Amino acid sequence: MDGATTTARKIMVVADPGRESAGALQWALSHAVLEHDELILLHIENSGSWRNTFTTFIKRPSSGAHHTTSTSIEGGGGDLEFLEQMKKACEALQPKIPVHIERVDMGGKDKASAILSQSKKLSIDVLVIGQRRSISNAILG
Repeated sequence: MDGATTTARKIMVVADPGRESAGALQWALSHAVLEHDELILLHIENSGSWRNTFTTFIKRPSSGAHHTTSTSIEGGGGDLEFLEQMKKACEALQPKIPVHIERVDMGGKDKASAILSQSKKLSIDVLVIGQRRSISNAILG
């Protein structure tokens, strides 16, 4: 940049508990995020899946409860605990960058449409998505 004041960009990383998402976040932090940017971790939820129906049922508070307990059928803590872990990792690596978590229901759309819709809604400048293919498959086709 030419030394002039740079405008803050909104950078969104699609977040899920997989290693591809962690790789995308690591890439974004080391290659895309600048000092004045804002980082948004987007998690797309599918309310129609049996897993979310079941975990919602488990988390439903009893009539006298003040808070819900987080129980995961996936094991290892809360089912969305990975979002907080990703946020804390971002804050440790880039302490000056504000990090926000967005959770969005697919709302009957496919995942790609939900991601693009949220990107437009939030005026995202850079969108980073992990890839499940191996590097050799990506190169060789």
